[in-house]
Amino acid sequence: MKKSEIIKKSKEFDRMIATCPLKKNKYFLIFYEKSPDKNTLFGIAVPKKCGKAHLRNYLKRRTKEILSFYKKNYPNSYNCIIIIRKGCIELPYLEMQKHLIELLMQIEKEK
Repeated sequence: MKKSEIIKKSKEFDRMIATCPLKKNKYFLIFYEKSPDKNTLFGIAVPKKCGKAHLRNYLKRRTKEILSFYKKNYPNSYNCIIIIRKGCIELPYLEMQKHLIELLMQIEKEK
């Protein structure tokens, strides 16, 4: 995933979390909104409850890899904030991928 496809600003995170609709499961929370342009942007957050910095970074790297796969196969035009929950720590990669793409597909169906 390219740096230009990432939401980094704290104000943007706060605005989306306060105003946007939510999809969730046991492992992820996704706040989403229709993108004004055709670019899809993602923001990824992992709370400190999930562990030390190296574990949080590991979860972010896995999530970015899943998102790059998702963007190639299922293009959409939504900006998303993804919050990873603590239960995601013990998940194998394919399970994590399945649960995240399942939520993203639910957003896609709402068009």
